Amino acid sequence: MARAFELDLAQFERALREIPEVTFAAAKRGIHDALDEWKRESTDIAPLDKGTLRRGIDKHVDGDGADMVGEVSAVAIEDSGNGRFNYAYYLHEVKGTIANPTTPGTEAKFLDIPAEQNGKKWVREIESEIAAETKKHGW
Repeated sequence: MARAFELDLAQFERALREIPEVTFAAAKRGIHDALDEWKRESTDIAPLDKGTLRRGIDKHVDGDGADMVGEVSAVAIEDSGNGRFNYAYYLHEVKGTIANPTTPGTEAKFLDIPAEQNGKKWVREIESEIAAETKKHGW
């Protein structure tokens, strides 16, 4: 005697269609959280003279889905006797070291140091954000 049964895969199909969007939204949140921390730490250790450099540190997320890229950058345009120049670039890439007695603990490589110290942790946190969100959706 043959028996038949019906299998409803509609919920599974819907979950398959939604998982890329869920994953990329969680990744974007995680990237923003990591960039917020990176920006905050970079700002804390950047040299402070007039505050232009610290105010010029910003974060950016470009792209979407699997092509998302996040970065922290700094721009501090200063006027000199020879015209305008990007003080942030000069400090970070050209000068390389700084001794500033008015702001101890400041670093010329203010963007690199937090990234080197926390990069692996931030990747783990982004992965955890993705895992938590996909788990909420049954994965």
